[in-house]
Amino acid sequence: MLIFIFVWAWIGDFALISIPEIFIILGIMIFLEIFELTLSGLAAKYSGAEKRSAVLAIIGGLLGTLLLGSLFFIVGALLGLFLGSYLGAYWSERQLGKSKQDARRAALGALIGNLAAKLIKSAMTIIIGVWMIKAVV
Repeated sequence: MLIFIFVWAWIGDFALISIPEIFIILGIMIFLEIFELTLSGLAAKYSGAEKRSAVLAIIGGLLGTLLLGSLFFIVGALLGLFLGSYLGAYWSERQLGKSKQDARRAALGALIGNLAAKLIKSAMTIIIGVWMIKAVV
């Protein structure tokens, strides 16, 4: 999205979107990425996961996004994020000796955290897009 915003600003000779506004959007996007990763871990922790499982849910989400995202682009990145965080939390909980039911609950918490973060991130992207369109019109 940032590349699209930069190209749009460049075509408009930075009259519609200024350089400071691009940096503000960049800051918002970096914050949302960090928020997305941490919400998965926090949701897993809230669902009864150990700290290690919450960290592995975050790492699993990153690895899943990189691996499946490189194979199937957008759909693979989403699937990798959800699957990676779920499996990371589940595997860690099982390694710590938790029951399958407890491990599933923790992994489901990580998955729900990722879904919630994706919804919030998508809403922010739509808000930024509407703001850009209103600037043009």
